[in-house]
Amino acid sequence: MLVATWRRGYMNSWLASVYNPMSRKGLQTLLVGIFAVFGVLSGVVPDLLSPTGRSGTFAHAQQSPNITDDEIRNYARAVLLIEPRRKQAYDEIRGIAGGTVPEVICSDRRGINSLNRDLRAIAVNYCNLAKDFIEQHNLTINRFNEITRLQQDNPQLQRQIQAELLRQQRSNGN
Repeated sequence: MLVATWRRGYMNSWLASVYNPMSRKGLQTLLVGIFAVFGVLSGVVPDLLSPTGRSGTFAHAQQSPNITDDEIRNYARAVLLIEPRRKQAYDEIRGIAGGTVPEVICSDRRGINSLNRDLRAIAVNYCNLAKDFIEQHNLTINRFNEITRLQQDNPQLQRQIQAELLRQQRSNGN
């Protein structure tokens, strides 16, 4: 189930600090936002309706035996690509909808079809981009969602993903 949701106002504040690789608070805020979104979505593509380290090796990967280091790297890459598109789509929808942003669930065809044409076009574009980003990073939608669900109950996996997000942000100079 690929989902995008468009609510909550905390995302804007952390987005500015997300790309500051030296900001531990910024990373923590980013990750809280990402994981909160994932939690709400019950293991799906990042929340579309919200406005808003370690090295590349994982010393504790054995504590997450079902998820490889490559999957964690690919998951983080996908999340970092999806988030700016989610925010852009959210802002566009909020502008068109007059501040009230409807819930969008990418796998809910009936819900998508119930949106007006302009909102539907934005939502479909976002959902397709999110799917493409996930698949471009060698993950299936099901695997992406599974990793999302697993990290919700696994603090070690959360730390691994956080460390990888920070590592990638630093290596990209963001």
